[in-house]
Amino acid sequence: MTPFLTILACTLISGAALAATPAPSYTQAATGNSLQFTFTQLDAANTGKFTKFATTLVYDDKNLSASSLNVKVDVTSLDTSDGERDDALKSEDLFNAAKFPAATFSAPALSRNAAGGLVAAGKLTLRGVTKPLTLPLTLKPTTTGLELSGEVSIKRLEFGVGQGEWKSTESVGDAVKIQYKVNLVKVK
Repeated sequence: MTPFLTILACTLISGAALAATPAPSYTQAATGNSLQFTFTQLDAANTGKFTKFATTLVYDDKNLSASSLNVKVDVTSLDTSDGERDDALKSEDLFNAAKFPAATFSAPALSRNAAGGLVAAGKLTLRGVTKPLTLPLTLKPTTTGLELSGEVSIKRLEFGVGQGEWKSTESVGDAVKIQYKVNLVKVK
């Protein structure tokens, strides 16, 4: 084989090996994570959080279509620092945590929006209802992996979070802002 053909063959083989290399995977660190929500009740802003959730990210900045984001939230871990309100939120008329103890978000790929920001367009399943949702993402390198953060707003009634008297938005608003910050550890 001529030297040119040898170089070409080696280049093609090494290029194929690089293309077959899976994107790096990250999993949620044990500490330093927050998943908070803000809602309006009787014209006052109230906050809460979910204390148990798991996040996995596959991320390759050079190949966003091979990247993915998956989040699973334990709805029963809801905490607004008010036990009576927490019980009401977990009830059948709102989150119905007994029947739907988990909420999930799954995005099979990442992309860039028109402004160049990173987004995960996927599906949110909450209270048994699945709807498309695009999460804006900010990724920052850390010593052990990445920090993922952002915020998005959803309408609770689109997911059935509000049955009976809770369908009204007079005392509890429809819009809910979700803020997230997750420390991710590189696993491969």
